[in-house]
Formats: sequence, structure tokens, C-alpha cells
Amino acid sequence: MMNQIDAAISNQVEAHGKAELGDIAKLRGLSTRQRGRLIEAACEAAAIIAHSRRAAGLPGINRDPWPASTWDFFRKQAARVRN
Repeated sequence: MMNQIDAAISNQVEAHGKAELGDIAKLRGLSTRQRGRLIEAACEAAAIIAHSRRAAGLPGINRDPWPASTWDFFRKQAARVRN
């Protein structure tokens, strides 16, 4: 029984990985403008969700802090754009 469960989980993980590779390939095929629109749409959706949660009396969303590597990336990009 356990081997069947392990096999099923393994199959799901493999399928998920293949789907992610397809998603990443699609994103890489987008232009910078298209990627920007996608990010903008995601931010707008997040704002709508946050507003709806407040309107419904639900607590705010607790976000995980970004890792130091993300902040380092932002600093480098900001410096590059300033120069």
C-alpha cells in the first residue's frame, strides 16, 4: 500500500514539475512589455483581494518577508537604472 502511495505522490510531483517548466517557457517567450502587464495585473488583483478582505471584516494577509537575495537583486537593479 505504501509503495502505491509513494508512486502516486512521485507521479504528481513529476507532473507538477513538467507543468512548471511549461509555464516558465511561456513566461520566457513574453516580451518585457507583456511581462510588465502580467505583473501589473497580478498587483491589481492582489489589491482587489486585500480590499475585499477588509470590506468583509477579515484580517489582513500575513506575507512572508522577502529573502535577503531578493532585496539584493532590487538594490542592484535600482543602482543600474539610476546610472
